[in-house]
Amino acid sequence: MPGIHIRRLGAADAADYRSIRLAALKGAPEAFGSTYEAEVKRPLAHFIERVASCPVFGAYQGPYERNHIVGMVGYKRQESARDRHKAFVWGTYVEPAARRRGVARALMEALMLEAVREVEQLTLSVVKDNQAAAALYRALGFEPYGVEPRALKSHAGYADEVLMVCFLARLPGAPNPGAARD
Repeated sequence: MPGIHIRRLGAADAADYRSIRLAALKGAPEAFGSTYEAEVKRPLAHFIERVASCPVFGAYQGPYERNHIVGMVGYKRQESARDRHKAFVWGTYVEPAARRRGVARALMEALMLEAVREVEQLTLSVVKDNQAAAALYRALGFEPYGVEPRALKSHAGYADEVLMVCFLARLPGAPNPGAARD
């Protein structure tokens, strides 16, 4: 992907994260649990906390000194002793002008490369009508395991979500799934 680079976001990138998050909520409101109206009111400190509390990756376009964030994805590791082996992927979004160029795949691959170091499986949910996203997730090793009916509600009605899982031990370079994890 010429002109696109992926990196993990930190506190210094919070304004970029806020920008792409709000663009996602405004541009694809049916795909997210939150709303633009709720998050536009949040202070920058909220976005700093988000990128500090869990891995969030950004896709940037353009020369490094003038780059522009065009995509994002994050994951949240479960915290209790019995489910720390898994994490939930959230917030996948790529601006329309950057789509169909492998940006979402590159974001997901960066996320999975990091996640395989600390969890055994990733779960996610995707709006049932979003066939392009579901196809990408399947190509990356995610398998559907159910459907949550009426998972999201908006002024347009309800949206079902397909629940998907990827067992990272099946990926090349994955740690031994029987090894102890903290």
